[in-house]
Amino acid sequence: MQINNSTKGTVLAETFEECRTWWEQTKGMMFRPVVVPLVFYFGREKTIRLHSWFCPGEMDLIFLDENWEVVEVYSQWEKRSTYTSRNPALFLLELPADTVAKSKTEVGDIVQIVK
Repeated sequence: MQINNSTKGTVLAETFEECRTWWEQTKGMMFRPVVVPLVFYFGREKTIRLHSWFCPGEMDLIFLDENWEVVEVYSQWEKRSTYTSRNPALFLLELPADTVAKSKTEVGDIVQIVK
C-alpha cells in the first residue's frame, strides 16, 4: 500500500503503518530508530495535539479532513517539540522530513491510499 497525492500525481510514501488504536496513536513515532510513514485515523475531526519527544528526527505533518483533502501542512517539525493543529482533522500523516517539499503537497490537495 502506498500514499499518493492524487492532485499532484506524486507519491508521499511507498509503504506506511497505520495508527488506529489508542496505544498505536500514543506510541506513534516514539522510540523508533528512524522516521517511518504513519497514518493516524481519528474517530472524528478534531484539533490534534502532538509532541515529538523520544522521536528519531524531523518529520513532515499533513492533516486531512474526511474527504482526504489536505487542511494543513507543517514541514520540518523538529524533535523534542510540540505542535497543535490550527484546523480540525480526521487523519494525520507523519512522514520523513522533506516529503511535503518533494511532493509539492499543499492545502487543498487530495491524498489517496492505494492498496
